[in-house]
Amino acid sequence: MTEGTTPRDPRDEPTGQAPPPPPPPPPPAGEPEWGQPGGYQSQPPGYQPQPPGYQPQPAGSGLSENVASGLSYVFGWLTGLIFYLIDKRPEVRFHAMQSIVFAVVAMLVGWVRLFTSGFIAGLLWLVSVVFFFTWIFLMIQAFQGKHFKLPVIGDFAEQQARPS
Repeated sequence: MTEGTTPRDPRDEPTGQAPPPPPPPPPPAGEPEWGQPGGYQSQPPGYQPQPPGYQPQPAGSGLSENVASGLSYVFGWLTGLIFYLIDKRPEVRFHAMQSIVFAVVAMLVGWVRLFTSGFIAGLLWLVSVVFFFTWIFLMIQAFQGKHFKLPVIGDFAEQQARPS
């Protein structure tokens, strides 16, 4: 054998990685250890207890009311139908039904426009543009938690959204 340096274990070489983070500090004196029973004896800061007699609305979708309402407009009648069937909150069901009816009317206008020509086709194209901007407006209103009701469609949607 020749003399020289002995082979080193590659695991002992520095890898360029940062050292592991230090362990978390211990809990303040007088409080139970983390992970021990009784660690949540008091409510977290900012907790507001519910008033007596409060009964939360059954959601079904797991989303907040304004998010579920806004999402019911995203893909027209399809998402409207999904949220109408799975979410039982009246506000979400209202927006879902309004989305369904609005999308069906918009599709009917689009189909009629395909089979017309001339002035009527141009007028229906203009109506389709108005439908597009109304759809965007309805989606924004729903995401903001506002109850915006279309003239005829909204009345029908409210009737369908009532719990039975």
